[in-house]
Formats: sequence, structure tokens, C-alpha cells
Amino acid sequence: MSKKEIHVTSLIVQVQPEQMAEVRQKIMAMENAELSVNNEMKIVVVIEGPTQRSLMDDISTINAIPGVLSATMVYHQSEELEEGEE
Repeated sequence: MSKKEIHVTSLIVQVQPEQMAEVRQKIMAMENAELSVNNEMKIVVVIEGPTQRSLMDDISTINAIPGVLSATMVYHQSEELEEGEE
């Protein structure tokens, strides 16, 4: 039986100020993403997923949102889950 993992990353997302509301709304609609804090140009986003690949896919999705200038990973952690944890 293979072990399950959980991956967590945080990003700083730089946004064109006039598009901040739309970008926030699109990120909040993502299943695995949460907004932490933001100002008029930057958002801190936390993403959780089962694999590093899933995190990279979510980062690519965020980078593709109109108004996003960059999404830079600043933290990544992974842990093996104990049997029964999800």
C-alpha cells in the first residue's frame, strides 16, 4: 500500500491593481486555494494538494489569470499522511 502525502505551498501573487477584485474572485473559486492577506498589488495564497504536480498545476492556473503579473512560490512543505488521515 502506498503512502499518501499532503503538499502545502504559499505564493506571493503580484496583480495589476485595477484587476485585483477579479483575480481575488478567481483564486477564491479554486478548490485547493485560500487567500491569506493582500494589499492593493499583492496577494498571499496558500495551496494544498495531494502531489507536488497538483500544486504546480494550480500555480500555472493562477499565472494564467488575466491581471496576474507573477506568482512566486515562497514556501513548500510535504508530509506523509498516517493511515486513515486525509
